[in-house]
Amino acid sequence: MSIKNRANAVWCIANTPVCAGSGEGDFRADCNIQRNDDFPKIDAGTFKGSLLYKMDGKLKKIIQNKSPEKAKLSFSDLRLLFFSVQSSHGIYRLLTSVNCLEQFFLEISWNEYECDNVYQELKGLKRRVVDGVICQWSHHDDTEWIGGYKLQTVNYKDNVIKDLLRKLGLSQTVIKHIGIVSDKDFRYFTRYHTEIITHNRLENQALFTEEYLPEGSVLYGFICEFKDLVRPVKAPVLPQISRLIETNEKEGKVYQIGRNLNTGKGSVTISEMKREEVKNGKSLCRSKSS
Repeated sequence: MSIKNRANAVWCIANTPVCAGSGEGDFRADCNIQRNDDFPKIDAGTFKGSLLYKMDGKLKKIIQNKSPEKAKLSFSDLRLLFFSVQSSHGIYRLLTSVNCLEQFFLEISWNEYECDNVYQELKGLKRRVVDGVICQWSHHDDTEWIGGYKLQTVNYKDNVIKDLLRKLGLSQTVIKHIGIVSDKDFRYFTRYHTEIITHNRLENQALFTEEYLPEGSVLYGFICEFKDLVRPVKAPVLPQISRLIETNEKEGKVYQIGRNLNTGKGSVTISEMKREEVKNGKSLCRSKSS
């Protein structure tokens, strides 16, 4: 009996500004978004709750761990990979850093997603991406204005990262807007270039503000199924979740962030990352629901 746990990775793309509230405020907003090490995130409970809303009664009970004889599922936080910022080229730029990319590829490789040859390219990027520089695949001018700040542009011709992101399921529209900056610059933009929206309280007409993750930002996370060490699971649950996500994606359905017991608002699209397997020396795309 195999006791190896299986995890599927998912993409989460913000269709609207998203507020996954932390319940706390600071000098910028009365309600800040959730953060991990200063980077925006969506809590695992909010992620799980968004999926539960789309499920039927039987599957929902299994996910909520109300059937002890079934395999258990674990949901990770949705962590930020690409952050949307206004740009002088193409209206917006999806910013990331080398360390964020390195951590992302490391995490998906742990879950048997193919990431060969990417680490050598990341080493080359570390040498080129310094403070005040943005590295991109589509070079336009010597400088680019990002969120009101002028950055020096560096044209990057290697395509290993770009091709791998495409194989993992990101669209060409998303990939062409990616820009890689230093960790210091990325931390600054994710901290001070979120959207602050003012609202009016109905009861006393007082103003209050909420912090939002910008539209177009891309996050990722994992859904893991734990094997039963005593009894083998006859009907794994993870393929059922995969089919649900795939069906909703084909039908164009979106997920609401924050409802009922969770604080937040916003619409996101969730899709599974594609896998690749090698068979007879050829790389084949593995079914999403495998």
